[in-house]
Amino acid sequence: MKFRCERDVLLDVLTTAGRAIANRGGALPVLSGLRLETAGEELRVVGTDLDLTIQAVAGVVVSAPGVVVAPGRLVTDIVRALDPGAVTVVSDEDSDELRISSGRSNFAVRTHPAGDFPRLPPVSGDAVRLPATGLTEALRQVVRAASSEDSRPILTGVLMAAEQDGLRLVATDSYRLAVRDLPGIGILREDQRVLVPSRALAELQRLLSSAAKGASSSSSSSSSDDPAVSEVPAAVLRLGEHDATFELGPVKLTTRLIEGDFPNYRQLIPSNYPNTLTVGRDALLEQL
Repeated sequence: MKFRCERDVLLDVLTTAGRAIANRGGALPVLSGLRLETAGEELRVVGTDLDLTIQAVAGVVVSAPGVVVAPGRLVTDIVRALDPGAVTVVSDEDSDELRISSGRSNFAVRTHPAGDFPRLPPVSGDAVRLPATGLTEALRQVVRAASSEDSRPILTGVLMAAEQDGLRLVATDSYRLAVRDLPGIGILREDQRVLVPSRALAELQRLLSSAAKGASSSSSSSSSDDPAVSEVPAAVLRLGEHDATFELGPVKLTTRLIEGDFPNYRQLIPSNYPNTLTVGRDALLEQL
């Protein structure tokens, strides 16, 4: 395998896919690696911990196609430390090294056997568009209420439930509860409910925020007469029997769904409130 691309392009796909690699002790060593594959004029980078998988694609100049699994954090740190400019990445089939060079910098790192990397199941489910407008803010408000304790896996997920007027997101860690409705978004069948890991939705929120910043940057540097420039692309959701895949531009995020019954959150919401207090938002935030 041999390809060449700009440092920032390579760093972006390595960082994006690297968010899914295993960072807990006891995991298979190969799960700490990133799978790099070149074909045509594309570089495809995949990271996974078996529960969450992130795949990022970038256009590069390919001299020789191939596949290699490199230590994810080490390679990302090396590329980040390089000066801006062209980076050349080479790996021979008969070698267990990946060589990274740019300017006067040259690095060689040991790789993992490519055959040990998990085979990823094909994406299943019909494609449904998920409008980005309002979704980023909804995820920011709800995901933070999910539990981070693996002892109660049900509470580490965010419930996505079909409501009469759209989609509802619900999360709780048993101490706090967040409920957010997204009217007009009919991505689920009537009465359908799925439990998506909060970690996966946190990464989706990060991707949507990055896309919004990119669109805003493009808009500010382009003619204001072109309203399409500032539009954030919609995410595409594919729901399988046991997994969910979110596609946003060149990035594909796949997560296992959590099996089990989410708590009856409706009984936790009071039917009426005897008192109402209205305060200034900024003043309250400052005091808190």
